[in-house]
Amino acid sequence: MPFLKLSHVSIGYPTSGGTKIVQSNLSLSAAEGELIALIGKNGCGKSTLLRSIACLQPLLQGSIQLNGENLQEISPKRRAKLLSVVLTEQQPVASFTVQELIAIGRDPYTGWLGSLTKEDERIIHDAMEMTYLEGFAHRNIHELSDGERQRVFIARALAQDTAIILLDEPTSHLDLPNRINIMLLLQKLARETGKTIFLSTHELETAIQVADKLWLMEKEKGVTVGAPEDLVLKGIFDRVFQHPSYEFDKEYGSFVVQKMLNKTISTRVQYPDSLMARWTTKALTRRGFRIIQEAPIVLTVDEVNQHWVVSHEGKNVITYSIDEAIQQIQTVMAE
Repeated sequence: MPFLKLSHVSIGYPTSGGTKIVQSNLSLSAAEGELIALIGKNGCGKSTLLRSIACLQPLLQGSIQLNGENLQEISPKRRAKLLSVVLTEQQPVASFTVQELIAIGRDPYTGWLGSLTKEDERIIHDAMEMTYLEGFAHRNIHELSDGERQRVFIARALAQDTAIILLDEPTSHLDLPNRINIMLLLQKLARETGKTIFLSTHELETAIQVADKLWLMEKEKGVTVGAPEDLVLKGIFDRVFQHPSYEFDKEYGSFVVQKMLNKTISTRVQYPDSLMARWTTKALTRRGFRIIQEAPIVLTVDEVNQHWVVSHEGKNVITYSIDEAIQQIQTVMAE
C-alpha cells in the first residue's frame, strides 16, 4: 500500500461565479522518505494541491489517505500529528525567540497547559541541530536573515514530528545561496529522518538536482510523476516549457535563452570541450554571433597560452580576455 495516496482527487477554490476547478481526477502516490518537488507554470495548481493535501481547503472530489487513514475524516488534532505545513508567508509574533517559535511545533502533544517534557525539549533541540540553528535559541525571530528565518520554520515543522512536511514556495524571496541551501537542507532531512517532504517551487533546475521525484503539473491537464532524469529523457520538459524565447537543454538540465544571431564569425579551437572554448561560444552567441565554418573574421581560442587571436584579412590581434576579443571583433566590423 502506498504511504500517501490520492484517489480521483479534484481541487479548486470558490469564486464569485461558483467553483473554479484547477485540477481534476488526480490519482497519485508517494513513498516514505521521498523529497517531492511540485513544479509547473503559474496557475497550474501547485499551492492549491499542497493546501488540499494539508486539509487547509476542502477537496472537490476524491480522497487522500495516509497509511490507510482518510485525512479528511480524522480530527484536526490527529491530523496535526501526521502533517506539518510551512506556508510562503509566515507572520511570527515579534517577541518570539527562535526556541519559543520552534516549540510551537510541540503543541499537538503538550496538552492545554503547554508544558514541555524532557522528551519535547530533546525533539526541539534535535530540530534546531538538524537545521543548523545551534546558538540561535534566544535570538528574536526578527533579528534573523530571511534564510535563517526559513530554517526556523522548517525546524518548527520538524519539531511537530509528522510523517509528512508540506512547504509552499520555501525559497521564494531568498537569494541564490539561501535558495540552494534550503533545497539541500530539505534533501538532507528527507534522507536522514525518513519523512516525506513536499515542496512547491519555481526552482526547476535545482529541483532536478535534489528531488527524488517531480510532480510536474500542467494547467487543467493533470500531473506527470517521475524521477527528474526520466522526465528529462522522455522530453517532458521540452513539451511543457516550450517557448520561443528559451529552450530546455537536456544535456545540462537548464534553460537556455534563445538569442538573435544576426552576425557571423568563425572560431578555431584546439580543445572544443574546454572551459575557454565553451565560455567563448556563450559570449559570442550572447552578442549575436552565429558561428559558421567560413566567415571574414576568425577568432582563435588559444588554451595553451590563455589568449584569443582575432584574425581578419591577414592581420592578427592578440587579446587577453573574452570581452577584449569581442571589442576587437566589433572594431574590425566597423572598419
